[in-house]
Amino acid sequence: LLFTFVIHSETIDRIAAIVNDDIITQSEVSAMEKLQLNVSGLPKAESTLADRINHHLLVQQIQRQPPPTVTPEMIRDTIESITREHGGNEELLVFLNSIGMNYEDFDNELREQLSIREFINLRFRPFVNVKIEEAEDYYNNVYKLEFEAEGKSPPSFAESFETIQSVLAASRVLERTKEWLDQLKKEASIYIKE
Repeated sequence: LLFTFVIHSETIDRIAAIVNDDIITQSEVSAMEKLQLNVSGLPKAESTLADRINHHLLVQQIQRQPPPTVTPEMIRDTIESITREHGGNEELLVFLNSIGMNYEDFDNELREQLSIREFINLRFRPFVNVKIEEAEDYYNNVYKLEFEAEGKSPPSFAESFETIQSVLAASRVLERTKEWLDQLKKEASIYIKE
């Protein structure tokens, strides 16, 4: 008797990239592209794959140090905000299912992104100072003009200082994060599957 064996091969997932020893799958890239979650505050890269490479590089950095504090309140508030954006719990679960994610994967991604955000703030924010002259310049050349363009009366510089300081500090933290990511990429072993 001769038996014919038919072997069905099925591709479960494809490798999109390898960052040091972390594998980024094509399904991860696809899900993140559809999820559009940017809680981490990382600078946007030229593609979703490049965003994921940055994400993995930062997660690897976090794993080498005492983890930043992510409070249950931070997690709860972020989940509530995302749930509202999707119209409720059931709608969020349906959406996650439609992009190939389960709730556990979503929760892990959210926690990682919150950890990245806190890690970046701890690493760079204490060293960013905004001088009064810089804040005044921003107030006169950007902030005030935005209000006037909308036909609104701008608040005084004193009333706006804290907001302006936060905006300028966040911009500087983003610049330093970009520079640091460029350095991490130079030192990392990154293989992108064509």
